[in-house]
Amino acid sequence: MTASDWVEMYGMAFSTAVSNFASLITLMSGYLVVAYLVGNRLTRTQILVTNALYLMSAFTVISGSFQATLDFHIARKEMALQIPQLDLLNYAEVNIYLWPSIIAIINFCLVVASLIFMWQVRHPKES
Repeated sequence: MTASDWVEMYGMAFSTAVSNFASLITLMSGYLVVAYLVGNRLTRTQILVTNALYLMSAFTVISGSFQATLDFHIARKEMALQIPQLDLLNYAEVNIYLWPSIIAIINFCLVVASLIFMWQVRHPKES
């Protein structure tokens, strides 16, 4: 691939990664609103279905986000190798798996936190 192809791939993969994160935030916001408004009135079956759909959707978005983030880091590294003027932060030496992994872990923690929120709504502590 040419340098311009890598620049274009970087832009597209970065946009996809940002869109995936926005999708995760939207999905999580909807889940948290449901948890807050009706979480304590849902039956056990409704909670199981809601949580299953939420987890499947969230992990699909997280895996897509990981792949898009990895793609833009690969493209960024290739850009740095082919166009040294763009390598201001010595990106050619960076481990491309580090940031995608950190972002996936953060996204996973956000999903776990939203599940904890639902648990707390359904099981309020006695005052």
